[in-house]
Order: sequence, then structure tokens, then C-alpha cells
Amino acid sequence: MADDVRRHAATLPKNDGRGALAEIVLQEADRRLSVPPKGTIRCVQNRARLVRALYERLDRLEAAHAPDRAAPSVG
Repeated sequence: MADDVRRHAATLPKNDGRGALAEIVLQEADRRLSVPPKGTIRCVQNRARLVRALYERLDRLEAAHAPDRAAPSVG
């Protein structure tokens, strides 16, 4: 998941705020994932929140590329 976010963020211009926000989420993901899981409910909830944040960021980055895809012309 994080690799997909990195790949999409890397294609954005350097001055695009979406890439900067993606980098913040990725840094937080790296920090959280560097800690071994504890097997507690709290740990599971925190990992779930992390996955949700990565999915949200990936959705936004994919939407940023949506205008790049040519829509089929009608008629």
C-alpha cells in the first residue's frame, strides 16, 4: 500500500501539496510500522487507522491523475 502511495506521489510536481501530504502520511506509516505489533486491540486499531490513511491518500493521488486519462469522445 505504501509503495503505491510513494509511486503516485513521485509523479506529482515538487510544488504540489498533495505530494507533501502523502510524504507526511508515509513518514507516519514508516514510524508506526517500525514498531513490532503487540497483538492488542489498541495495536490493531492503530494499524487499521494507518491503512485507512494510506488508502485515503492513495485515492486522492489517483484522483489527481484522473484528468490525465483521456475520456472517450462521444459521437
